[in-house]
Amino acid sequence: MNMQYEIAKVVTKNQITDEEINKELALLSQKEWDEQCALLDKMMKEHVKENLINHTGKLAEEIILQDLTNVGAANNVSKTTLWIAYLKWMEVEYSSR
Repeated sequence: MNMQYEIAKVVTKNQITDEEINKELALLSQKEWDEQCALLDKMMKEHVKENLINHTGKLAEEIILQDLTNVGAANNVSKTTLWIAYLKWMEVEYSSR
């Protein structure tokens, strides 16, 4: 059992199998994942900021899940797989600063 996967499944409210996550992670090159994660990062920050400024009433969690769903669907991967890729990307992105 991969605990990171289990946490991602809980956060994204998805019951995808570990095997399916591994298959989806292999669908994109590292460069493609980096591009998609950078896009997701920008979207989430903008949407959460917009929500805070405009008080739209949407929970940040709902906004983030919608962004994960949209970007994942555009790349034929689940929101759970995208979340895992994003967390890995963030670790690299922020450790290199």
